Amino acid sequence: MRLEIFRGAFGALLAALAGMAAAQTAELPTPDQFVVGERWEWRRVDSRTKVEISTPWRQVVTEAGEIKFQFDSGEVMPLSTLFLGFPTNKKPWRVWPLQVGAEWEFEADWTRPDGVSGNTRQDVEVVAYEEVSVPAGTFMAFRIEHKGWYRNSRGGSGKQHDTYWYAPEVKADVRRTRNDGYNYWDQELVSHTRPN
Repeated sequence: MRLEIFRGAFGALLAALAGMAAAQTAELPTPDQFVVGERWEWRRVDSRTKVEISTPWRQVVTEAGEIKFQFDSGEVMPLSTLFLGFPTNKKPWRVWPLQVGAEWEFEADWTRPDGVSGNTRQDVEVVAYEEVSVPAGTFMAFRIEHKGWYRNSRGGSGKQHDTYWYAPEVKADVRRTRNDGYNYWDQELVSHTRPN
């Protein structure tokens, strides 16, 4: 009897491990996977003071018959911008399919709303596929670490480390941290709503 119970438990464990191995690859989301009105909301908190900095959100909209994202800034962008990076990037922000062990280089020139411009260069690695809990729930997510440097037009420069937890289930980063020596914050998904 004990041997049968062990065999059953061992079989269930092997099946679970096989399912996890298959899930450790995430393909680039396609427009047909989104629904107009689908919405994600985050909460960004300063990691030192624990004070809320912002509550960013994005929502799926249509523009000229094309599925796009609208952001809390009012800006509307193609889906590809969010999942691949801006067309002006010199090296890709994210490379698909995601899988543990994948590595690439990211580089981008940027300009902030206040007119300050700069450049960010980071080495990127998908280091784990792990469970992460945030206010919106518990998800299996790819932990993607960006480690590198930034410089700006005001003469500022320094390290910039960003970590993202991308959950294929909700097609979004459910958590993100930033440490550039000046900004040190944690952003977590608070809600994800999808109209029927």
